[in-house]
Amino acid sequence: MRARRQWSLLLLALLLTLTLVPWQAARAQQTGPAAGRDQVVIGMSQEPDFLNPMFAEMAAAVAVLDTIFVSDIERDNTWKLFAQGVEAIPNLKDGTWKLDGDRMTLVWKIKPRNWSDGRPVTCADFVFTHNVARNEQVPVIVRDLTNRISNIVCTKGASGTDITVNWKERYAYANLTITEYGALPRHVLEKYYRANPSKLNEAPYGNDPAITIGDGAYKLVEWRKGASMTVEAVPNHKLFGTPKIRRITWRFIPDTNALVANMLSGAIDAIGTIGITFDQAVQLERQAAGRFKVFFEEGLIWEHIDFMLDNPLLADVRVRRAIAHGINREQMVQQLFGGKQPVSHSYLPTKHPGYPRGDQGVTKYPYDPARARALLQEAGFSPGPDGVMRNAQGQRLSFELNTTAGNRVREQVEQIIQQNLREIGIEIKIQNYPARVYFGEITNRRKFPGLAMYAWVMSPTSDCDQLYTSDGIPNEGNGWAGQNYPGYKNAEMDRLCKAASREVDEAKRNQLLNQTVQLFSRDIPALPLYIRASVAAAKPGLQGFTAVQLSGTYETWNAHRWFWQ
Repeated sequence: MRARRQWSLLLLALLLTLTLVPWQAARAQQTGPAAGRDQVVIGMSQEPDFLNPMFAEMAAAVAVLDTIFVSDIERDNTWKLFAQGVEAIPNLKDGTWKLDGDRMTLVWKIKPRNWSDGRPVTCADFVFTHNVARNEQVPVIVRDLTNRISNIVCTKGASGTDITVNWKERYAYANLTITEYGALPRHVLEKYYRANPSKLNEAPYGNDPAITIGDGAYKLVEWRKGASMTVEAVPNHKLFGTPKIRRITWRFIPDTNALVANMLSGAIDAIGTIGITFDQAVQLERQAAGRFKVFFEEGLIWEHIDFMLDNPLLADVRVRRAIAHGINREQMVQQLFGGKQPVSHSYLPTKHPGYPRGDQGVTKYPYDPARARALLQEAGFSPGPDGVMRNAQGQRLSFELNTTAGNRVREQVEQIIQQNLREIGIEIKIQNYPARVYFGEITNRRKFPGLAMYAWVMSPTSDCDQLYTSDGIPNEGNGWAGQNYPGYKNAEMDRLCKAASREVDEAKRNQLLNQTVQLFSRDIPALPLYIRASVAAAKPGLQGFTAVQLSGTYETWNAHRWFWQ
């Protein structure tokens, strides 16, 4: 499976700007009766772009690919790693992961299995796919891992299952995938690649069910563009046996109100995590109690506010801490989300392996207006005639707060923040932008003058390199590359983040990340707000289905184990 960028902007503006309407008034699509007992119909608000992992960029595609392909290493719904397509996860203790200065060698053995046309999966398929990804004529999504790999060797021949991967440099997560895109069927793809590498993304593989084969528990049998997609169980699969659910169909329903209406009418059996909004999940739980099971799982989407540290007023950490103490975040999450999206305290969520256990060493900022006023006084501010704090130079504590226009939840958060901060003498002026403008010009070019609210989508392997290191500050000189939008500079943070991204020992890496979390919470270059929950819904009889959204692992990770009860 394709490795994902460690951090990506949350561009779910369409989902977030939809206005709720009474579900009773929403007309269900003419989707026919509910599935039988050996079938599952899932509603999804997006349609995959490709089903060739080298070109698939959408989360909707990954959710389907999880059923068609075997992952080398997979995560379960508790985020625990397990070897799915390989015999074992390489590690330093048994010598299957060896270090040689900055270089590394990892030894893998894949589990014997076949493509869905009956041909065996071999080392040659991995080598072919890696070589295709290396070819810069091929428009793959990313080459991050590919470019770090020196070469791949089939140690027992091209038709064997033993693979040695030599790396040019140290990479902390090298044992989570054999190569960037795993194995694709060479016997199917090679003729398209040889014909024109630059047009490989236009080949029928990944679009046409007749030739889009994988090695997973299911095979693609139908893709009705704009309507639905169906996979069918591979009988007697060497890794998964014969799944009890014979067919899985995804119905693409972009209007999330219609998606809910289809659930209420019984036309679909489940809504995946690429589906309804948090608000709709709450309403579904309230209005259809007992008819459906609604899942709320702590996720990896971090909602926060960046402070523009080039602003002299916000460069003072006492002002940033005062703002944190002045906002009642706990009341906010209770009022808006019923407490199901918890307050966050640093840049990593509590379930991330790099977050300190028991919040050890993490500086928290509980709602405390008195403490906020004291910090502002310490920083040289006193109330002006209009109630707004100002310093000895007469500068008023007034900031602009920006976010995506039309996002109802964020607009509610803005109102709470504006009211809370007014009570401690800080003026907030709200200025929002369309998502295209906000993410395309305001945040990544650091044009926000004060506070910028948005979310990061993380993975369990996310760290702080480039996100909060000084070389990650976008500027004209580096072509606006990097994701450190606040402009945070701290030499110790630089050292820890760089070391963590190269540390191959997981325990040591987590210790380094622990320190970055603690340092971040102390310096607070961005104000953590809350961690979004992953939401999904299913009929109560569907067993094994739950909400999973881990930037590479979705609810279909265990579809071969689902069954009706």
